[in-house]
Amino acid sequence: MARVRLVEVATAAGVSLATASRVLNGSARRPGREVTQKVQAAARELGYLPNASAQALARSTSGLLGLVIPDLEDPYYAAIASGFQRTASAQRRLVLVIQTGGQPSSTLAALGSLRVHQVAGVLVLGSLNLGVSEQSEFRGLLAELVEGGAGIVSIGRDLGVGGVIRPDDRAGAVALAQAAVAGGYRYFAVLEDTSRAPSAVARAEGFAAGLQAAGLDIDHRVRGSVAASSGREVAAAVVRLARARSRGVTAGPGGDESRRSAEGSLGFFAITDAIALAVLGRAQQAGIRVPEELGILGFDGIAAGRDCWPGLTTVDLPLREMGRHAARMLLEPGSAERPAGWTCQGGTVIAPGRFRAGGSTLRASR
Repeated sequence: MARVRLVEVATAAGVSLATASRVLNGSARRPGREVTQKVQAAARELGYLPNASAQALARSTSGLLGLVIPDLEDPYYAAIASGFQRTASAQRRLVLVIQTGGQPSSTLAALGSLRVHQVAGVLVLGSLNLGVSEQSEFRGLLAELVEGGAGIVSIGRDLGVGGVIRPDDRAGAVALAQAAVAGGYRYFAVLEDTSRAPSAVARAEGFAAGLQAAGLDIDHRVRGSVAASSGREVAAAVVRLARARSRGVTAGPGGDESRRSAEGSLGFFAITDAIALAVLGRAQQAGIRVPEELGILGFDGIAAGRDCWPGLTTVDLPLREMGRHAARMLLEPGSAERPAGWTCQGGTVIAPGRFRAGGSTLRASR
């Protein structure tokens, strides 16, 4: 069956093609009520389906929301994306999701594509290592999106335009360090993110500050990426450290075994739960006792960190609520109400975390 054309609706309603277009494609220049009702009635009778491209042209926006995400399989990003999509769907908005793999060229291409689709708003997740020319192109694409009427929101880092949502990374990491010290750990390793993502840097700095307040320091930094895909490599390095530490502590004079204590064990801050889970799995395969020989601390609060055994000691972030609020900021610019307990610092919305003690670390009571 042939698709009904707009010109047929215009003829049936007895109006011009331009008038029918203004009624059915969402133009701000709408004719009077009587003409509008006549055109809508003709469209219903003929079974006319509006053209999305024509609607976007008439409104200067498609009504779509864009989501630029590094990795859909990463549970941190996936939880945020879920909250974002559900809120958009509740307001009858579709989300155009583009996975970039964290590659600068793919991110630039994604923004260019969203500009062509005349999206109403864009949520940008993740951090980028951009060269000078790439930074210029990135800023230019963001400016073009804004000029075209799109809102911009980012989570984790300030893009220099639009709204920003940031977890309270530093405070959460301080709490983790305090818990580790209270559990008896005195020797620490921390993941050093090679991409220098703002959240990773803030978490590492917060953890170091928490240790310093107790007169301790970070003994070893394990270089690697916070991306979930790098978990295997990071885990192997941490297991080597834990095994070497365990041998050095357990071997007493003449080779006799001495009793272990948390003071002689390695405490590892993984920066993210995804990396922490990789370390936990590798340690168990290697026969390293968690938390007695290796204490593991995560950050994010992904579901898998609660379901594993032992459960992770971590900071639970309101990941889905962060996604939901990002959608509200795009759909309700200037009027989106912050969730209870969230704060604002210089235009950046701060989402608080909640410390959760798990079995992956020794506790003060033990």
